[in-house]
Amino acid sequence: MGSLADKLKHFKSTFDANTPTELLETINRSISLLQQQCIGDRCVQLEHKFPEFQLPNAKGQLVSSETLLNEHPLVITFIRGGWCPYCMLEIQAWQQYYEASFQHFNIIAITPEIAEYALATKQDNAMRFPLLIDQNLQLASALGLVHTLDADMKDVLLKWDIDLHKRTCDERYSLPIPATFVIDQNRTVKYMYVEEDYTQRAEPEEVLKIYQKLDKN
Repeated sequence: MGSLADKLKHFKSTFDANTPTELLETINRSISLLQQQCIGDRCVQLEHKFPEFQLPNAKGQLVSSETLLNEHPLVITFIRGGWCPYCMLEIQAWQQYYEASFQHFNIIAITPEIAEYALATKQDNAMRFPLLIDQNLQLASALGLVHTLDADMKDVLLKWDIDLHKRTCDERYSLPIPATFVIDQNRTVKYMYVEEDYTQRAEPEEVLKIYQKLDKN
């Protein structure tokens, strides 16, 4: 199947080689500034309780943590949106593992984007697991995952016709740090991966080892 890390590394190498130096410097500076905030050290920690939630899917149907955890532990992964190629590579990797699983494991992805864009993300990636919408980044904020883009990075996205205000209805131009959690049926965090460098993600195979161990208990 190939590792997600290798796919991300290959994409980044190609992207860096084809992006003007000025833009690349702005992007790298933005990541560096974000890493200096050490958000991962301030968010929810291992063995702490994950907040209860009730989030809509792209069709407006509410999905609750209580229902999701009724029979199995849960993998939760936060993405920045359908415009982010690293997020889409992650979603595609999870979809591959989901399809290969004999008993489809319990996973959701969470996006800050409104229903129109969430539905497009789900369809474009043939997602068979739930994609839920974190309106106004309420859940991500409760977890300590939210950051606001700096002005230079905002300008870069607008040059690429990526209008976060339009896509998320959030005037702050805020995004969640990409993060992946595994929580048990008591909502206790048993695994977490939080990385300010959004070009890196949790490796599904490693995450599933934790999930499967919990699911046998």
